[in-house]
This record gives sequence, C-alpha cells and structure tokens, in this order.
Amino acid sequence: MIARLHDAFSIAEVVRAAERTGVTAFLARAGASSAAEVADACGLVAVPTGRLLTALAELGVLVPCPPDRFRPLVDLTRWSTVMASSWASLEACLRSGRPTVSADTAAGAAEFYPTVVPRLADRFSTAASSMARLLAPFAGRVLDVGAGAAPWSAALAAADPGVRVTCLDLPQVLAETRRCVAAAGLAERFDYLPGDVFTMSLPAPVYDLVLLGNVCHLFDPATNALLLRRLRDTLVPGGTLAIVDVLPSADPAARVRVALYELGLLLRTTRGQVYSIEDYEAWAWAAGFRELSTRLLDGPVDAGLITARVPDDRALRQRSRTSVEVG
Repeated sequence: MIARLHDAFSIAEVVRAAERTGVTAFLARAGASSAAEVADACGLVAVPTGRLLTALAELGVLVPCPPDRFRPLVDLTRWSTVMASSWASLEACLRSGRPTVSADTAAGAAEFYPTVVPRLADRFSTAASSMARLLAPFAGRVLDVGAGAAPWSAALAAADPGVRVTCLDLPQVLAETRRCVAAAGLAERFDYLPGDVFTMSLPAPVYDLVLLGNVCHLFDPATNALLLRRLRDTLVPGGTLAIVDVLPSADPAARVRVALYELGLLLRTTRGQVYSIEDYEAWAWAAGFRELSTRLLDGPVDAGLITARVPDDRALRQRSRTSVEVG
C-alpha cells in the first residue's frame, strides 16, 4: 500500500513539475523536441530534463521519437487544468455532500458538458473502437442518447457505412456534437435531436440500435430503470440497446481505478455511482428487454458493453407457423 501511495504522489509531482517549469507548454507548441531543446527553452538543465521526459513517456503523456526526441501524446496543459480543478473541490464536497457541478440535472449538464465532451471523447476513443468491433457487423438506424462528442456512434459509423445516427442531447451540447462529427468527416450521416431524454417526446419505434454511453453512472437506480423503459419504446422489434459504462472489477489494479472514478462522481452528481452487471440486467429485464449479455471493452476506462434486445414477436410467430407447416 505504501508503494502505491508513493507512486501516486510521485506521478502528481512529476506532472506538476512539468507544468510549472513550462515543459508541457513548450512541447504543446513545438512538438517533438530533445531534452537539450526543452531545457534550453525552459531554462533547465539538460540531464535532469531528459529524465523528466523519460518519466512522462513511461506515463503515456509523451511518445519517444528516436534517437533523442519526445512528442506530446496528449495536451497535458488542457487535461491537467480540468482534472486538477475538479479534484481540488473534493474536500468541500465531502463536507457539504453537494457536487461542484450538478451534471445529473439538465441545467447543470448544459453548463458543464459543452466544454468537457471533446476531452472525454479522446479518453474513450479506444473503448469506442472496441465497442464498434463487438457490435459489428451493423447497419441501421442508431439513436445515440446523451451523445456528447459522439465517440460511441462515430466509431460505429466509421466502421460501417450502413449506419445512420441521430444524436440526442441538450441543445447546448449538440453544438459541440456537430463540430466533433464534422471533424470526423461523418456529418452527412448524422442527424440531431435536441432535448432532455427524461421529459421530451421520444420517437416511435424507429431505431435498430440505441446507444447509452457513459450515462447511467450519473443517476440513481430508479431513474435508470425509468430511462431504459422509455428507450425501449424507441426500438423496433428485435432492436438492440447497447449500454457502455464503467463496471466493477475483481482485478486489484482495476478496483483502484474504479474506486477513484466512483469517488470522482461525487464532484458532478448527487445520485450517481458505479453499478454492477446485475443492476443493469435487472433494469433491462424489467423494461422488457431479453437476450442480455456483457463484454469488457479495451482501453483505460474499465468499461463494459451490456447489450439487450427487444423481443421480436413477428419472428416468433413466423417460426411457429413454419413449425406447424413442417409438422
């Protein structure tokens, strides 16, 4: 345990040192640079600067470019500001029991998510590609609920030209959704539906697939059960609900990450938490879904893909008629 705490404090101080000395800002501007170039630009000494760059590369922040250069893998100046500012409010949240931002309300989400969804999309990119592979082959109409920057539906659309997506989110967020979809070169295959999924009138059964990516952890069990019941009515018979969210794990390293993630939910929701596979299965079954399955996704976010289908009574009747005719 002491070793783990030592690593946590060490990583935090490495990142802070890189920021305070101007290393991350310089690399964000200059791109691939050597330790000597970074040290010269930031007024540092070359040898220790080289060790700092090596440590940042091992943390996945930088990428080594042989023989002696490093380039940024992520814009640490952008990420660290967001992460540090949110975690800085943890003490106040523990004392008050109130989140800094109420992302589980329409007003709070409209304020919070437009500025953060592009960074979240970067974080989920590997998991989104994994999800698209698991759902393939797929061609049809997709409703992406709480789309944000649309990482999940964009990955699915990029993998299959037969996908047509409708992104549902608050109007304030959809402006960013449109920008991200256009940047991905997918604008012609995306439509947009502004509104609050809990209060708006949802389309009649027209979708083959409903995506619910990283949404359920914001709400309490009763709200999630209600949400799944509402979404079932948008799916055609035989249609699929695909839920992506962080799941508990038996792996010790993953358990640490999930515990920190759940603690972080206190900063943006009063009701949210990490739910078990059994929780999702209970909500889906009560909403009328069947053929439930769960698979883990690739990537650093400890997410799983939970799928469930709307029963297709037409197919069942057709099989029954065929059996009678054969008999």
